[in-house]
Amino acid sequence: MNNKTVEIGLFFSRIMIGLIFLLHGWSKFEGGISGTVGFFESIGIPGFMASVVAVIELAGGAAMILGLGTRVFALLFIAVMVGAVFTAKAGQPFLMGTEFDYMLMAGSLTLLLTGSRFLALDYLFNRQGATRQNSQQNVSA
Repeated sequence: MNNKTVEIGLFFSRIMIGLIFLLHGWSKFEGGISGTVGFFESIGIPGFMASVVAVIELAGGAAMILGLGTRVFALLFIAVMVGAVFTAKAGQPFLMGTEFDYMLMAGSLTLLLTGSRFLALDYLFNRQGATRQNSQQNVSA
């Protein structure tokens, strides 16, 4: 397996994870955040955390799709999913309960450890920055 194949695989994982989180974040705001705030409070989580989680999911999902801050948002997604598993999903069985959450956690962990450069804005910006820096070094030499 070559590097390009791995990057394309990570790209598809990044897009799907980003899309899932984007849609889940959007759904928390759709019709008002008050329902999500109420749910959080009903399971013992401060209501303001509903907005924090919704923003992480919405903004992070969009950024993940674009490949912007992939590792940062992957870490935040892991934190959100750990929180979900130990609060909202506590006591649920693995099958038909938490397997989806663990899969999102595992995919996010993969992106945290590897990043994803294929069609990613981070990679584009870093590449342009490195090219500019090399050009400046060559001029000053």
